[in-house]
Amino acid sequence: MEVGDQIAETLILHKPEMSKMQRKERVIELLNMVGIPRPEYVHGQFPHELSGGMRQRVVIAIAIANKPELLIADEPTTALDVTIQAQILDLIRKLKEDIHAGIILITHDLGVVAEMADRVAVMYAGQIVEITDVHTLFENPLHPYTKSLLNSVPAEGQDKLHVIQGIVPSLKNLPRKGCRFAARIPWVDESAHEENPILHEVTPGHFVRCTCHEHFNFPADIKEGHANGFS
Repeated sequence: MEVGDQIAETLILHKPEMSKMQRKERVIELLNMVGIPRPEYVHGQFPHELSGGMRQRVVIAIAIANKPELLIADEPTTALDVTIQAQILDLIRKLKEDIHAGIILITHDLGVVAEMADRVAVMYAGQIVEITDVHTLFENPLHPYTKSLLNSVPAEGQDKLHVIQGIVPSLKNLPRKGCRFAARIPWVDESAHEENPILHEVTPGHFVRCTCHEHFNFPADIKEGHANGFS
């Protein structure tokens, strides 16, 4: 399908009262909004004729076509080079202001989190383990998984990269009781974990799952300098 027809499809479904000419005008307006040059020409192109960054912009145009109140962006920069990634993030940030929509950004990239997020929910094995504002997350992480993630980021002068012990459990073998992260921090005593871990509000707006965060420290073989601030 041509780019214009793909964007128009969602308008046909949600706004059947629009005429064909109105839909085309709206599609060109959307292509302009997402920063695509020569929108009248791109309207008649096929996806394989566009670059990865341009295709990503078209997908965003489809997502915002009906002026959503909430935009869910699941790994919006995956498989894009660094320059195009920055452009797409700038576009999402601009659209947030232009269409006044809330955005749920799903990503594994801590750099994107630091740059884009206001509030962060950290998930492990399908479960939220920590919720707080982005500044607190980087300055005062509490859950062992959050600390381990941040401690795994390469640092200047670092001799050895920190690796989180063990592997993520499969859904088939996921423990139904107890802390899901316990197997990856075996040096923390079993008594430190809750049988049915819940989210605790440790400070206003800062939630952490399981009491194990109160007993967690990195093993002594991890350099003190790199673990500083996260232990």
